[in-house]
Amino acid sequence: MSGVRMRAGRRVVLVLMLALGVLTACTANPPPPIESTDSPKTTPATPTKSTVVVAVDDIGIGFNPHLRSNQSPATNAVASMVFPSPFRPVPSPTVPGGTDWVPDAALMVSADVTPSDPAQPDQFTLTYKIQNQASWSDGAPIAAEDFRYLWQQMISQPGVVDPAGYRLINDVKSSEGGKTVTVTMSQPYPAWRQLFSDLLPSHLLKDAPGGFQRALAVERGLIDQNPISGGQFRVKQADAGREEILLERNDRYWGTPAVPDQILLRRGGTPAQLAESLRAGDAQMALVHGGVATQAQLAAIPQVRTAIMPQAREMQMVLNGRSGDLADPRVRHAVLGLLDPALLASVGAETGAWVDPVRAQILASSDPGYAPTAPPRPSPDQAFGLLADAGFGRAPESPASGNPTTSPAPQPRPVAKNGRTLTIRIGAVDKDQTTLAVANTAADQLRSAGIDASVRSLPADELYGKDLADGTVDAVVGWERAGEDPATILSSRYGCPPVAAPGQEDTSQFDAIRKAPSNVSGICDPSLQPQIDAALRGVDVPKAIGDAEPKLWDLATVLPIVQDTGVAAASSRMDGVSLSGSIQVGIFGGASTWRRLS
Repeated sequence: MSGVRMRAGRRVVLVLMLALGVLTACTANPPPPIESTDSPKTTPATPTKSTVVVAVDDIGIGFNPHLRSNQSPATNAVASMVFPSPFRPVPSPTVPGGTDWVPDAALMVSADVTPSDPAQPDQFTLTYKIQNQASWSDGAPIAAEDFRYLWQQMISQPGVVDPAGYRLINDVKSSEGGKTVTVTMSQPYPAWRQLFSDLLPSHLLKDAPGGFQRALAVERGLIDQNPISGGQFRVKQADAGREEILLERNDRYWGTPAVPDQILLRRGGTPAQLAESLRAGDAQMALVHGGVATQAQLAAIPQVRTAIMPQAREMQMVLNGRSGDLADPRVRHAVLGLLDPALLASVGAETGAWVDPVRAQILASSDPGYAPTAPPRPSPDQAFGLLADAGFGRAPESPASGNPTTSPAPQPRPVAKNGRTLTIRIGAVDKDQTTLAVANTAADQLRSAGIDASVRSLPADELYGKDLADGTVDAVVGWERAGEDPATILSSRYGCPPVAAPGQEDTSQFDAIRKAPSNVSGICDPSLQPQIDAALRGVDVPKAIGDAEPKLWDLATVLPIVQDTGVAAASSRMDGVSLSGSIQVGIFGGASTWRRLS
């Protein structure tokens, strides 16, 4: 009898194994989660029938959209769904690739330019009236305090995104219980509608560990532990180990509630895994890196719509010319000339294909009016000639030895001046694998040319603050926002820092700009400054850009590398999804109206 029972037990096990095999064969094969050793253990998000699953490459390193280091498609997605903004970006109906900014009626009663004090005719005044019921999900009102907090951070914190507009603000005042905000500026600013986008909860961040710079980092978990929201969704869970973000409808939102109960951003894996997820319905949408091959693979799936969409970030390499060897423009020209922008762009694009680099200083590839302005790249001999003019010579060539087909590659010839090798320390933000990969590739190219190049992985606030100002990094590979107002970009990234007037006692603003420079290179062309200032007021911006481009290339401080792009896909199981949103929000601009079909 025991033998019969044992044989029966083995048959049951065999049946169960076969059943499990059948079930496994009928489901998609998503990539295994990448477990992090330093992340707290969390329960994986379990999609429900009404959860919209969007496959992404990664969830980024932080959710603060105002930091250069946090620029990513996932950050832009979360910000557009969670943080309130007086104006929202929509595609321009008249300018291809352009953006219009329309009021968010759920947040604002009104937001207008209002008459200024007649005694100060140059002053520019903005008045925002916030809906009385507008509040953060913990019950705190969205109020003038949040406007003032963002202004103060944007003019004092290192590594913020294009702060020129905020630096024109003289004061932010509150009235009517904080629901009326009066912003006075020193001059007219045509791009004022883009100010105060993605307001942050000041009552939480001002006292949070890490504050503005680090409290919203993915690894800290503040937005996960304290899921505050002023939008139609809130972050329920952010898991860096599994690379997924679960957003759910904000039930305390005062306006029209979102249609989806939940939106899950989850790592999509390889193109084959992503395609299988879309086929099986495990993912309904996608926004991932890839080129025409990935797009074609996904478009071949029945009833899947696809598009290649530019993303709102551009990678650049910026040389720090504040001191040392890179203060010499000949050395800067030589260093940038020894780099291959197309190779760096192909590494940064993460598409597996050769990619053309961005070839303009101010406009990104997707901007209206973009045209290449880059001068011809110097030959290696020309680059080494510039170094020789600056006093740097190359060591003699080593004599060839052995069989040229089997011998090791020849050693680089060190570039040195008075016995000191030319050294370039390239900084990139810690945990940003894409910029670190490009930084390492740039260092490889420079080392092959005989330059002692190395890469330093640093926290963003240190990289863009103390390390730049003190000259402990010679270059930065990082992200800039694409799709911004061109005049604001020109002033923020290339303008000369303001100088205190003789005898001026309060120099705190000037000290803050020195410690938190928006012009990463520290180099500017004073002859351009009058045009830059005029462009910021809206005076002949196209001419200012056209005049600036050759002069900025001549400074040899910024090497544009690549604008990020993504393959967007939506299956027939989704309704209300647009694949032609504005660059700032992409497919997520209409997330509140997405509807998952059965």
